[in-house]
Amino acid sequence: MGKRLEVDLSHLREVADRVMSAADSVAEMRWPALDPDELRGSAVGGIAAPVLIAARLDDVVSNMRGWALAAHLSADAVERAERRNAGRIDGS
Repeated sequence: MGKRLEVDLSHLREVADRVMSAADSVAEMRWPALDPDELRGSAVGGIAAPVLIAARLDDVVSNMRGWALAAHLSADAVERAERRNAGRIDGS
């Protein structure tokens, strides 16, 4: 069979909390926007980069939050399984 894997569930939860906190920090960032009316005729008048960056960061934040939630749910599931099966597996 495969190798035994051990996971420190409290550490996993701690990392998940840090990822969630980082996601919250990124979500709070405000990006400067270019006013197209003020830039009419300029070389940068048609640039939509801030909008594109904001949309991509929304995806990043969503993915970070999703990972953190999945990590917490996984840790909870492992704990439930360990309690439910305590003593049934010899640990080797």
